[in-house]
Amino acid sequence: MRKFYYLALIVLIGIAFSACSKVDPIEYSLSDMQGLWQENGTEHFMRFTTESANDLKAGYLWGYEWDEAEGTEESDLFEPSMYHGNSWFMYRLDGEGWHQINKMNNNWADIPQDYTITTLTSSQFVYYKKGYKNEKQSYTKINETRD
Repeated sequence: MRKFYYLALIVLIGIAFSACSKVDPIEYSLSDMQGLWQENGTEHFMRFTTESANDLKAGYLWGYEWDEAEGTEESDLFEPSMYHGNSWFMYRLDGEGWHQINKMNNNWADIPQDYTITTLTSSQFVYYKKGYKNEKQSYTKINETRD
């Protein structure tokens, strides 16, 4: 009889564990991501635009970043020698993070990167490069109307 109780207990535990469903990944809003962001405590900026990069990569949008502490202004990135080159990237939101393809003027190389988002709201953005969980970057959205 005792064996029957142990067997019944094991079956009940098995049923309880199988009833637990896997937690779905958090889906973030592309509209929250798009816009101008400033890295907290720095003069480093990143802009996620609504401009499609479909001519190069289907499903991707354009973004770019610059650091005013290094003497670079946002307008510099629209000079013909910089446009869609250094400091530019293509991105797409992908489940819990985003995939980014950094553009380089040097032989027009592409450098892919994957990031995990920990926070993305209309005003706060925290993420880390996959594999570097302890190196989170935090940004605050700059409210403005241009894009």
